Amino acid sequence: MAQTVETFRQPYPVGQKISPSPNFSGEVWLAPLSGQKELNVPMFNVTFAPACRNSWHLHTGGQILIATAGIGYYQEEGKPARRLFPGDMVEIPVGVAHWHGAAPDSWFAHIAIECNPETNKATWIRLVSDAEYAEVTAQSVERYAEANRTLNDREQAIVAIASYTGRGDLEHLPLALTGGLKAGMTVNEINEVLIHAYAYCGFPRSLRAIQTFEALIKTRREQGIEDTAGREASPVANNASRYERGRDILVEISGISADTPKTGYAAFAPTIERFLKEHLFADLFERDLLTYRERELATVSILAGVGGVEPMATGHMGICLHLGITPEQLTALLNIVETNLGPASATPLREVLKNLTTKK
Repeated sequence: MAQTVETFRQPYPVGQKISPSPNFSGEVWLAPLSGQKELNVPMFNVTFAPACRNSWHLHTGGQILIATAGIGYYQEEGKPARRLFPGDMVEIPVGVAHWHGAAPDSWFAHIAIECNPETNKATWIRLVSDAEYAEVTAQSVERYAEANRTLNDREQAIVAIASYTGRGDLEHLPLALTGGLKAGMTVNEINEVLIHAYAYCGFPRSLRAIQTFEALIKTRREQGIEDTAGREASPVANNASRYERGRDILVEISGISADTPKTGYAAFAPTIERFLKEHLFADLFERDLLTYRERELATVSILAGVGGVEPMATGHMGICLHLGITPEQLTALLNIVETNLGPASATPLREVLKNLTTKK
């Protein structure tokens, strides 16, 4: 299950390994990206193995970092460490002491851009000790820990598993899957979260997540850990048609009458409305390995991982509120998403939640 520099997915070349180095703790690779010196913008791709970071240092001409893959950290002297995700940019002022590197459990890559290259020099100050690194990275991850306790351990695990699945992040998914097992979930219950995901992020990501879980279970078995398979879903006793069963489940979880006139996609493409009722809300939601509440927590988390689907998130967050999931619990869900996937995945849904609760 462990990643290597060869399997770490990133958009730029890895380049040459430059460790061991007195200025880095751990393994690091460097690849020049700008070949035309007359442009006067030196850029490098830097790849950090998990827990690798550079020493405290400063630049006489400043620096710009653009995170491209994995999860990393940046810290300026006297400030909390900032967790970095792909797309994040850091503008480092002239003469400001700082360090940057990978998260303890993640590979990380960023582009480093040298500003004012004619006069820019790096001054190395001291190593970031193991104790210092552990403390500041733990503080960043635990930022929302107290607020998140409004969700129980099982629910927090479902959110983490579902959001990584929605994103297609197979590097960090195993840790979330292990968290689900530690929270007392059975193998079949976790599989149910991954099966449920396909309705919202597609078969490919659902199947890759299931394959990742299968590999994890195999590895744990080889280590002498036997995980509880758990029961199968109960047989469906309702003899109504699948459409009727799905319709009734949707009414129950949403509070919206089945007689409400069809609008939008349901009117424009009635076939998809039938599929939603028959398959999603019947075939999936009536499987009793997860409660309706757990399925909706998973759904919102998957949609956060997918991104760009705020109208669907609005509907499902509304269902969450109807089911008795509180705004504080949805905030905790988004806290977990932000910690795991970054603010870009959580912020749009925080706005959705704000709009829903303001209307109420």
